[in-house]
Amino acid sequence: MREPYDLGMLIKELRTKAKMSQKELGARISRDKGVISRYESNYQTPPFETMRDFAAIFNVSMDYLAGFERSDAIQTFGLTEEQRVLLTETAEMLRRQNMNSAQASADEKHNLLGKITACFFDK
Repeated sequence: MREPYDLGMLIKELRTKAKMSQKELGARISRDKGVISRYESNYQTPPFETMRDFAAIFNVSMDYLAGFERSDAIQTFGLTEEQRVLLTETAEMLRRQNMNSAQASADEKHNLLGKITACFFDK
């Protein structure tokens, strides 16, 4: 059974997880702490632009803020296209390994490991 959606609670959870005060979050979106308090208490609904700001600040998707996406989804905001491709390739290889069907060959694994290493050390 799905839990009821509570945007205010979600904003508060994201803010506290990020170790931000209401004042700090308000400053990031050019609002005062009272506005953040009203969002968290569900007395006021953030406009679309503010929701977009929250998504960027907390590195979550708009779908997640709207209650359509699980929190364990990997967010790619702020990554380059090359990094997104690398992340997708890694996830696909891990899925194949977990399914025990069509496991990646040693060459595929070494190739992917080389790409990961290059991503971190070839800058």
